Amino acid sequence: MKLTFRIKKNADLVFDYLTDMQKYVMVHPLIFKIDNIANELYLVHETIKLGFIPFSFTYPVTIEKDIANKVVIMRATVFKLTKIEIRFVVKPDKDFTIIDEEIKFKSLLPVKFIMQNIFKKQHNQLFLNIANLAPNSNHLL
Repeated sequence: MKLTFRIKKNADLVFDYLTDMQKYVMVHPLIFKIDNIANELYLVHETIKLGFIPFSFTYPVTIEKDIANKVVIMRATVFKLTKIEIRFVVKPDKDFTIIDEEIKFKSLLPVKFIMQNIFKKQHNQLFLNIANLAPNSNHLL
Protein backbone atom coordinates (compact mmCIF):
# COMPACT_ATOMS: atom_id res chain seq x y z
CA MET A 1 0.00 0.00 0.00
CA LYS A 2 1.32 3.43 -0.92
CA LEU A 3 0.22 6.72 0.61
CA THR A 4 1.36 10.30 0.09
CA PHE A 5 0.91 13.23 2.45
CA ARG A 6 1.76 16.91 1.95
CA ILE A 7 1.91 19.17 4.99
CA LYS A 8 3.08 22.70 5.66
CA LYS A 9 5.97 21.85 7.97
CA ASN A 10 9.74 21.72 7.58
CA ALA A 11 11.09 18.35 6.33
CA ASP A 12 13.66 18.22 9.16
CA LEU A 13 10.89 18.60 11.73
CA VAL A 14 8.79 15.86 10.10
CA PHE A 15 11.81 13.53 9.95
CA ASP A 16 12.54 14.28 13.62
CA TYR A 17 8.96 13.34 14.63
CA LEU A 18 9.21 10.07 12.69
CA THR A 19 12.54 9.08 14.23
CA ASP A 20 12.37 10.38 17.82
CA MET A 21 9.98 7.95 19.47
CA GLN A 22 9.16 10.29 22.37
CA LYS A 23 8.00 12.88 19.84
CA TYR A 24 6.29 10.23 17.68
CA VAL A 25 4.11 9.08 20.57
CA MET A 26 2.97 12.70 21.12
CA VAL A 27 1.47 12.95 17.60
CA HIS A 28 0.36 9.37 16.88
CA PRO A 29 -3.42 8.94 17.29
CA LEU A 30 -3.37 5.35 18.64
CA ILE A 31 0.00 4.87 20.32
CA PHE A 32 0.02 6.05 23.93
CA LYS A 33 3.45 4.87 25.14
CA ILE A 34 6.76 3.74 23.65
CA ASP A 35 9.49 2.07 25.73
CA ASN A 36 13.09 2.00 24.52
CA ILE A 37 14.28 -1.62 24.85
CA ALA A 38 17.65 -1.32 23.11
CA ASN A 39 19.32 0.74 20.40
CA GLU A 40 16.57 1.39 17.80
CA LEU A 41 14.35 -1.34 19.34
CA TYR A 42 11.15 -0.23 21.04
CA LEU A 43 8.06 -1.69 22.69
CA VAL A 44 4.95 0.12 21.43
CA HIS A 45 1.75 0.36 23.48
CA GLU A 46 -1.31 0.97 21.32
CA THR A 47 -5.07 1.06 21.76
CA ILE A 48 -7.54 0.67 18.91
CA LYS A 49 -11.30 0.60 19.13
CA LEU A 50 -13.11 -2.46 17.87
CA GLY A 51 -16.55 -0.97 17.51
CA PHE A 52 -16.98 0.78 20.86
CA ILE A 53 -14.61 -1.50 22.76
CA PRO A 54 -11.00 -0.30 23.28
CA PHE A 55 -8.40 -3.01 22.71
CA SER A 56 -4.86 -2.42 24.00
CA PHE A 57 -1.78 -4.39 22.99
CA THR A 58 2.00 -4.11 22.70
CA TYR A 59 4.46 -5.09 20.00
CA PRO A 60 8.17 -4.64 19.23
CA VAL A 61 9.31 -2.14 16.61
CA THR A 62 12.71 -1.52 15.08
CA ILE A 63 13.61 1.78 13.47
CA GLU A 64 16.16 2.39 10.74
CA LYS A 65 16.91 5.89 9.59
CA ASP A 66 18.91 7.37 6.74
CA ILE A 67 19.43 10.97 7.80
CA ALA A 68 21.05 12.12 4.54
CA ASN A 69 18.12 10.90 2.40
CA LYS A 70 15.44 11.38 5.07
CA VAL A 71 14.23 7.78 4.90
CA VAL A 72 12.71 5.99 7.89
CA ILE A 73 11.94 2.27 7.99
CA MET A 74 9.85 0.83 10.82
CA ARG A 75 9.41 -2.91 11.21
CA ALA A 76 6.92 -4.44 13.62
CA THR A 77 5.59 -7.86 14.47
CA VAL A 78 2.10 -7.77 15.94
CA PHE A 79 0.84 -10.81 17.90
CA LYS A 80 3.72 -12.84 16.39
CA LEU A 81 1.45 -13.35 13.36
CA THR A 82 1.58 -10.16 11.35
CA LYS A 83 4.73 -8.47 10.10
CA ILE A 84 4.50 -4.85 9.07
CA GLU A 85 7.12 -2.77 7.33
CA ILE A 86 6.61 0.96 6.85
CA ARG A 87 8.96 3.06 4.73
CA PHE A 88 8.67 6.85 4.93
CA VAL A 89 10.51 9.09 2.49
CA VAL A 90 10.45 12.73 3.59
CA LYS A 91 11.05 15.37 0.90
CA PRO A 92 11.01 19.17 1.14
CA ASP A 93 8.71 20.97 -1.30
CA LYS A 94 9.12 24.76 -0.89
CA ASP A 95 7.21 25.61 2.33
CA PHE A 96 5.78 22.10 2.49
CA THR A 97 6.96 18.56 3.06
CA ILE A 98 5.89 15.54 1.05
CA ILE A 99 5.87 12.21 2.84
CA ASP A 100 5.75 9.15 0.60
CA GLU A 101 4.83 6.08 2.59
CA GLU A 102 4.89 2.42 1.61
CA ILE A 103 3.38 -0.17 3.94
CA LYS A 104 3.87 -3.91 3.51
CA PHE A 105 1.90 -6.52 5.44
CA LYS A 106 2.78 -10.18 5.78
CA SER A 107 0.40 -12.33 7.78
CA LEU A 108 -1.11 -15.79 8.04
CA LEU A 109 -4.38 -14.07 8.89
CA PRO A 110 -6.68 -12.30 6.37
CA VAL A 111 -6.09 -8.87 7.94
CA LYS A 112 -4.62 -6.87 5.06
CA PHE A 113 -7.81 -5.05 4.06
CA ILE A 114 -8.71 -4.16 7.66
CA MET A 115 -5.17 -3.03 8.43
CA GLN A 116 -4.99 -0.89 5.29
CA ASN A 117 -8.09 1.01 6.39
CA ILE A 118 -6.72 1.48 9.91
CA PHE A 119 -3.35 2.71 8.63
CA LYS A 120 -4.91 5.14 6.14
CA LYS A 121 -6.98 6.76 8.89
CA GLN A 122 -4.33 6.78 11.60
CA HIS A 123 -1.51 8.06 9.37
CA ASN A 124 -3.73 10.77 7.93
CA GLN A 125 -4.34 11.87 11.52
CA LEU A 126 -0.64 11.44 12.39
CA PHE A 127 0.46 13.87 9.69
CA LEU A 128 -2.41 16.22 10.43
CA ASN A 129 -1.18 16.29 14.04
CA ILE A 130 2.36 17.09 12.90
CA ALA A 131 1.01 19.81 10.59
CA ASN A 132 -0.91 21.29 13.54
CA LEU A 133 2.11 21.57 15.83
CA ALA A 134 2.50 25.10 17.12
CA PRO A 135 5.49 26.88 15.53
CA ASN A 136 8.71 26.38 17.53
CA SER A 137 6.92 24.05 19.92
CA ASN A 138 6.30 20.39 20.62
CA HIS A 139 2.64 21.08 21.37
CA LEU A 140 -0.39 20.68 19.15
CA LEU A 141 -2.39 23.81 18.35
